[in-house]
This record gives sequence, C-alpha cells and structure tokens, in this order.
Amino acid sequence: MPKISPRKEVTDHPLYRAAMAAQHLAYQLMRGVPPEHKAAATRLHASLVHATTYAAYVVDPDAPDKEAQRAGLAGTAARAKEQLEPLAQFAADARDVEKLSEKISELSSAGGKGVILPSSSSPR
Repeated sequence: MPKISPRKEVTDHPLYRAAMAAQHLAYQLMRGVPPEHKAAATRLHASLVHATTYAAYVVDPDAPDKEAQRAGLAGTAARAKEQLEPLAQFAADARDVEKLSEKISELSSAGGKGVILPSSSSPR
C-alpha cells in the first residue's frame, strides 16, 4: 500500500481522528510500561499506526478498493484489542485504557460494517 499524504477532508474525518487518538493513547501507554513489556507495547502502537493508514484510505474518496481497506482496518483493530489486554494493567490511568478501548472499538466497527463518507456537496 503506497503512502499517501492525507488531505484535509481525510484528516477532518471522525474515523481518521479516532485512529490518531488511539495511536496517541497507545504511545502514552507504551512510555509507561516496564522494560520487559516495551516490545509488546510497541507492537500495539504499530498496529494502531497501521490502523491509521487503513482509516486514511477508507475515508479518502479517491482511494481504490475500499473493501480491502475496511478489512485491513478491522483486522488491525482486532489485533490491537488483543494486544491491549495484557498491557492494560500498566496504564497510569485506567480511563486512558477505557478511552483506548473505545477508539479501537470505533475502528473495528468502521472496518467491519463500512463507513459512510460525507459527500463533497454536503455542508460541513
């Protein structure tokens, strides 16, 4: 999958914002885990980086093969959910884990059932 530079219509989309928020929360969690769990936390963060890329393609009106992008998003979100479970105990604030779980669920849901893109002619 080639790297695209997200346009404003992509970066303003709630799905893309949810993916970026999840990525940030995972990074914060990664910073606080004990050294022996850093690799697992890094894998969680990497999964959410991939989810952000898929989310960008899902919401970009010019990106090809939306079904493959949604499947990729659902898969990486499912992987992130599995990866989060053993790391949740290391969070400095349990609310961060709740927020991250919510964001991952949003990504999983969007990947599983598809995303309705706002039309370019609709008011914002």
